[in-house]
Amino acid sequence: MNSITRFSVIGIPSIIGMGIAWVGNRIIKNEKGLKDRELELKLQLNNKFH
Repeated sequence: MNSITRFSVIGIPSIIGMGIAWVGNRIIKNEKGLKDRELELKLQLNNKFH
């Protein structure tokens, strides 16, 4: 019983924290990729009009 309580107090919040950190990391990586793609599309659009 004591090990189950210890897991509930330490393990579950740490798993939740790691999940939140993972989601934050994915958002940051996707944002960087989207900015690169936006710049690429703007460059292509400018080349069409010149």
